[in-house]
Amino acid sequence: MSINHPGVLDAELQIETYLTDMRREYLPNDIFDSLSSYYTNPTADEPVSMPNSIYLKLKAEVDKGRTCKVSMVKDLSGAPTLGANGDQRLNEEDITTKWFRQEYTDLSHATTNQQYGIYARDKAPYKVFEYRVEGLARYFKQYFGKMRRQALLEIQSENLEDAPHFNAAGLSPNWFVPNRTFAQQADYTENVADWVDRVAATMNAAGVGIKAAVSLNYLIKLEEWARDEALIAPIIFENGSDGYVVTLPSPQISWLLHVVQAGNAGTTWTSATSMPKEVLDKYPNMVGQFRGLRILNDQRYPTITLGGSASNVTYTSDSGVDYTITCQYPGMGNADDGSSDPRDKTANARQVGFLIGQAALVEWMPEGFHWEWEYEQYDKYFGSGIFCSVGIKQPIFNVTDHDDSTAQQYSSIVLPFSHPPETNYYSSSTGE
Repeated sequence: MSINHPGVLDAELQIETYLTDMRREYLPNDIFDSLSSYYTNPTADEPVSMPNSIYLKLKAEVDKGRTCKVSMVKDLSGAPTLGANGDQRLNEEDITTKWFRQEYTDLSHATTNQQYGIYARDKAPYKVFEYRVEGLARYFKQYFGKMRRQALLEIQSENLEDAPHFNAAGLSPNWFVPNRTFAQQADYTENVADWVDRVAATMNAAGVGIKAAVSLNYLIKLEEWARDEALIAPIIFENGSDGYVVTLPSPQISWLLHVVQAGNAGTTWTSATSMPKEVLDKYPNMVGQFRGLRILNDQRYPTITLGGSASNVTYTSDSGVDYTITCQYPGMGNADDGSSDPRDKTANARQVGFLIGQAALVEWMPEGFHWEWEYEQYDKYFGSGIFCSVGIKQPIFNVTDHDDSTAQQYSSIVLPFSHPPETNYYSSSTGE
């Protein structure tokens, strides 16, 4: 025989306890925060200094203009005067200088806030108001990572394509496409439409699958291309050797580690696990070194979507747009609707990595981060945010604007890869 049991407490009276110490979403380290230093724009007779860094922060006098020209002096290349009867007169070599223009413009982000009242008290235990400081700091760390990748891939951070500069969009002048010989790589032109056509046609010709993904052979030829053809200025490592930083999309890293294990990299591959702590601290997310390339895992890699078709594939100017290249980057946070990560994960998209040498990017921030507030309704509601003025570009030195023959970028290369296998690695080719 049973007995009566107590009834369930009314739902509205059931006690709910919430942990007010909120957890934070994970944020990966970013290589650009570790390898950065300052480049001082010279005044008067001060010498130009280019430190051994992949990311340079420009210091210039903001009150003298909204743009700044960064200069470079070319090495002497003329023939010497030979023999006892040689006459040096009228054979003096003129020193050649080049420059690129750096700009900056405004950037900001703010949050909603309520200073007092019942709704403000509802949120008080959760310290939502206090989180705005940490939240905006994390937001800008992620956004600056996006801008830096934009500048490596598309010449400049996106804010420089807005007021007041309205810079034209473009693509980096240096690309090294897998499954293409040196002679088959695209020849640079400053005509944006033609350059898009050439790059897209080269990627389409390379195909998709393992042959267009990362491989040890690709990395060997990439280093040769960087040193001998593209003339990328190498970074001096702490052991006195030199080389480059190579960021690879995380799926390419997974495939490369399989290739290293399945193939025979020999003594040319050094795992990060055997490197000293001071090296790993300097290169976050490093997985190893192959010859002169320090390989980093980039979880926030961009993607490329190819569109259009070729009406003219002879690489000559046809004054029309044949192909389109759409670049996508992970945004800030982790929006539930997926809008914070618009990257193309389909099989025909390209995953983008970078080879990075000295002075690959230049940042100018004449107006640093600072807080501003906007109040209304007796200061009950207010917006608070972080503001700055900044611009990030890759340095493309030139004698005059839009001159293909003198455009010079010796600091980075874009590496577009096809999707590697995701499963069944050991029945697949090693990509060698």
